[in-house]
Amino acid sequence: MRAAIRRAGIIRILSARRRETIPNLAREFDVHEHTIRRDLLTLTLEGYLIDTKQGNGGGVIYHGQKYPHKGLFSREQTNVLNQLKKYADSHQLNVLNEMLESFA
Repeated sequence: MRAAIRRAGIIRILSARRRETIPNLAREFDVHEHTIRRDLLTLTLEGYLIDTKQGNGGGVIYHGQKYPHKGLFSREQTNVLNQLKKYADSHQLNVLNEMLESFA
């Protein structure tokens, strides 16, 4: 599984549950706990408000993000959408630009 897809999945899970544990996320994505920790660090650096707390009542806590869908498109997806813009009429161009602004 590509990292961008896994990270988007992590955000979807955390958005729904608001709290989860690293071992549970690692099992759900069939990766090592270290991979989940790196993903959480990357997501935090991208602006997602994620806390991790150890001990009883701890885990991964998601507080949201100002732009929750930002960064969902991969670089390849963004490039393809940008290439399609040259073939789009004005309405399609506006929609593509909105998509890129919201999700890229």
